[in-house]
Amino acid sequence: MFQRGPKRLDEEGMVCAAITALFEEGYDRATIELALIRQAPVDLDLLAQCYERLFAAGAATEPHSRAA
Repeated sequence: MFQRGPKRLDEEGMVCAAITALFEEGYDRATIELALIRQAPVDLDLLAQCYERLFAAGAATEPHSRAA
């Protein structure tokens, strides 16, 4: 009858909350991304922005961070 596209994970708060929850459970970035993408289409730019916002501050303060 009606053709509807799948629901998208495109709300920043929801994506960031999902990343945080899965990370706290011990999942790595690759597993988290795969899980979210399998759940519903994800705006990949938003996914990257959430990662940067959530983890950029922590990476900058690591004593053994390496410059490329």
